[in-house]
Amino acid sequence: MEAREKRYQGEVLLKVEVLPNGWVGQIEVKKSSGYEVLDQSAFAAVQKWRFIPARKGEVVIPCWVNIPIKFELQ
Repeated sequence: MEAREKRYQGEVLLKVEVLPNGWVGQIEVKKSSGYEVLDQSAFAAVQKWRFIPARKGEVVIPCWVNIPIKFELQ
């Protein structure tokens, strides 16, 4: 609510480790939105996500992906 009331907008770019089981491992903020509250919201949301893991042939492998999260008021 605080971010909405203050009319914060921006984009956070997260570097996310996708583990072989599809869960999220480490997360790094590659580019901040400029607002700590938005960065933390993006971080918390992505921690709960589940991915289809990468494969090398038939073997599932960990990998890193960049994920932009955009906060835009409408």
